[in-house]
Amino acid sequence: MEDDLDVKFDFRMCCRTFGQRYLDSDVDIESVSVLMGHASTKTTEGFYSRKRLNKAIDNARNSWLSSGGQ
Repeated sequence: MEDDLDVKFDFRMCCRTFGQRYLDSDVDIESVSVLMGHASTKTTEGFYSRKRLNKAIDNARNSWLSSGGQ
């Protein structure tokens, strides 16, 4: 593909982007881990994906509201 497009790809960055985009789209980590061919979700979690601050805040807010805010 690189030769056809005359573009060089950083395949490690492609993997990170792949994992991050799926996790940001709320695909569960187990599924992303399998799709990436990892033996453990720890690999996916530790090396390829980071929780975005706004997603973490949204998750905390939704959890708080669903529990009645108490």
